[in-house]
Amino acid sequence: MLNRIGNDNWILCTGRLGFACSDGIREPIRSSFPPNSVGVIELETDDEVQVFLPGQRTSYIIPTVETQPLNVAETGKGFPNTICNRCFVLKPETYFARNQTDARGNKTRRPSCRQCRLEIEGRPLSRAEKAAAAARRPRKGALWQCPLCRKFGIADINMPVRLDHDRHRGLARSYLCDSCNTGLGRFMNGENLLNNAIAYVLDWENSR
Repeated sequence: MLNRIGNDNWILCTGRLGFACSDGIREPIRSSFPPNSVGVIELETDDEVQVFLPGQRTSYIIPTVETQPLNVAETGKGFPNTICNRCFVLKPETYFARNQTDARGNKTRRPSCRQCRLEIEGRPLSRAEKAAAAARRPRKGALWQCPLCRKFGIADINMPVRLDHDRHRGLARSYLCDSCNTGLGRFMNGENLLNNAIAYVLDWENSR
């Protein structure tokens, strides 16, 4: 039975080995992926299933006995297990750090697991880097302009100021408003992702 990527035929891969499959061609040697990876069924037979694993960006052919059906609606907030939005591995909620407080005063957890957060956050700033950057921090209460969005605000009064840094090299860059710093972080400081965003906007504009 053939199912297309993007439907709701989710499956839990309890093992850790499978044959990577590209363009319908099965690789001769098995390769590894994280146990409890979550994927979408592409093709299944009596004893094997071909699964696309978003966390690996690859399809694998896996023994059916090493898989379980999964209702993704019964994961996440309010349930004991969560699917990481980066590695797509099903993990207990304790594997996700507490983040913000919702409207009801309840603490929420990050959508990425602690291990993936280490990759996202990259190299932290050294004490020397922090000290050097602190000398450049806008004075609280001063009129300040974010160098990215060019918006004016009162530093740390009606415009929170955040130190942006190069997470690949652990170097301080500049101070940005909270919105721009968060937005840049969502793109993981990746040049390719930013170029993708620019191309997306340009393509949309050119199609009108």
